[in-house]
Amino acid sequence: LIPNFILQFVCLVAFGCLLAVDLSAGVCNRCNEHNIACVNQTHFKYCVNYSPIDDTLYCGDGKVCTDLGTMCGNKDIFEPACSDSDIDCQTCDASRLFVCTSRTTFQMCNGAEFTGNVLNCPAETVCSINSGKFCVPECELPNGKFECNRVAP
Repeated sequence: LIPNFILQFVCLVAFGCLLAVDLSAGVCNRCNEHNIACVNQTHFKYCVNYSPIDDTLYCGDGKVCTDLGTMCGNKDIFEPACSDSDIDCQTCDASRLFVCTSRTTFQMCNGAEFTGNVLNCPAETVCSINSGKFCVPECELPNGKFECNRVAP
């Protein structure tokens, strides 16, 4: 049989590896050590002094934004830094008259159902129902976070 201290050591190492993997998981809209902030699975921004700057850039067809040394990699090989759960778009319910359906679109609600057409924000603005306006310049987003971090509805 395996001595007790060896079993404890193996369990401790395994737990440490699991913790390291969990802590290394990427987060949307946060600058990483490579001066890149993944906005979603396929878009990123460059960072200066750990602050995102400039326009949102597209990784390209078949590529995802990573938190590794390469900012964008083949989606068949690399895991995206942002998960689908980071998209976090609100849905219609009795408390909302409008919701963002992507970074630049919104739609009217009737209870739990969407009504009418998808509406587009003006150029150079993003959807921000929570700001009290429909669309705002990206620098005015409450908490600096998209309400619906999806490219298109």
